[in-house]
This record gives sequence, structure tokens and C-alpha cells, in this order.
Amino acid sequence: MSSMDSNNSVKPSVLKDTRESKGLTLEIVHEATKIPLDALKAIEEGYSSRILSPFYYRGFIKIYSEFLGLDVKEIYRQYGVDQPANQPAATPTSRKPAAGGAQPNLFLEQTQDWIGVLLKPKNLQAAGKVIAFLVLFFLLFKAGGWVAGHLHQKAAAKRVIVHKNARETLPLRATAAPVAARHTMVAAPSRNRKAEVAVRASRNVWLRVKTDGTVVFETVLRKGSLETWTAKDKIEMSGRDLQRLDMEINGKHVGFLGGGGRRISWVVITPEGLTVKK
Repeated sequence: MSSMDSNNSVKPSVLKDTRESKGLTLEIVHEATKIPLDALKAIEEGYSSRILSPFYYRGFIKIYSEFLGLDVKEIYRQYGVDQPANQPAATPTSRKPAAGGAQPNLFLEQTQDWIGVLLKPKNLQAAGKVIAFLVLFFLLFKAGGWVAGHLHQKAAAKRVIVHKNARETLPLRATAAPVAARHTMVAAPSRNRKAEVAVRASRNVWLRVKTDGTVVFETVLRKGSLETWTAKDKIEMSGRDLQRLDMEINGKHVGFLGGGGRRISWVVITPEGLTVKK
């Protein structure tokens, strides 16, 4: 009968007795030595596990004995496990394990067990569902960003349409006298203590409007288009060629800004009137 066959006639209880005398459980030994629980039980009860080769069986007994502080050769004798003959002594510089006496690669064994678990059809199916969900979430996120950008562009394009409810009291007159170039302020006190402006473009003008610090318009004001804005404190208008805007400030028609070829790029409207910024 080989050393790996069932050996019920032998009662090698020294490992179990020593473990119990030290107050240790099999789980503690398993955590400390990384020996599988079924192998520990087989060794203590005196029979070998079918999944263990002679190499692993001998190695586990050696690790278990050393962990409990027992003499390995004596435990080998009790278990009927003989050490291989002519076992070369390992040198400090040798990287190769001694034949038949090397410690089993427990990490490799556990890695193989994990791979086997992961490759089960049920686990593969679950992993596939997780990956599919992550891909779908990513696609929905990208699609949401595209839709939001498209809606923003569409809303910006609508701003170039003439405001149907805008005031119609502001005529577009080619003969309107422009504000003199030397003037940087136009007094136009508001009756309701609010800043109000109405503009009509004589040509296409790129315009950016902020009311009380919030951007409310940022696109091209088309030729002939009319827009109005109201703010509590101030309205800031910036862009190119603001002198091409026919303006009404706080109910007062001031016409076109500039004069003498002056180009206006920034104006501020308050309840007191208009200021041309340099």
C-alpha cells in the first residue's frame, strides 16, 4: 500500500492532538499555512485526499508539522511517508527547489481554483451582463451629451428670429443722428427704475448681452431683427460694430452710436442711461 492510499490502521493523531492542545482550529491553521481545509482534515484523520499528489501530500505534512513546532521526520515516520533519497541540500544562492522536498506552490494552486470558478458558465453569464450594462451606460451618457449640445445650438439659433412680442415703437431710420464720437454717456433716466434697451440691427451684428451678470443672448442679430432686454441694475452689451444698432434706452430713442467712423464694442445700460466703454 502506497503512502497516498487510505491508511485507516494508522492513527497519527499527534497533529490533531497538538493543534487542539494549542487551542487552534482548522480554520486558523488554514489561514496561517494556506493548506486547503479538506487536505488538513485528511491529514489529521490519517487518510490522503484523492485530489492530492504524493508531492503535495508530503509538502502539506511538512508545512503543518513545522507550523505546530513538531519534528518533521518523526511525523513522516508516523504517516508512513519516507523522504526521497539523495535529497540535495539547498544552498542560499540556489533558486531551484530541492527535488521532492520543496514547498508546494499554494499560490498557483489557489489561482487555478479561482480561474476554474470564474470560467463556470453561470459566472461567465453574470460577467457578460455586467459588461453589457457598463457599455450601455456609456452609450447613453454619450448620447445624452450629444442631445444636450444639439438643443443648446438649436436654442441659440432661434434667438436670431425677430421677437414677435417686441416693442414696435423703435423705427429704423437711416437719417437718425448718431451720438457724437466724443460722447461716452447718454443720460436717459428710467421711470420704473429699471434698465431697458431695445435694439434693431441695420446689418448683421454679432452680439453678447448680459443682464445683471447673466448671459441672455450670444449670437448674430440679423439685419432688421428687433430685440429688447430688461435688468434691475445693468445691461452689458458687447460685440463687433455696435454702432450699427439703432437703440432706444429706458424709453428714449438715441439712434446709432458712434459717428465719424468710430467703432463701438462695449456699452453698459443702467437706470440712469447709457455708457460707452473703451
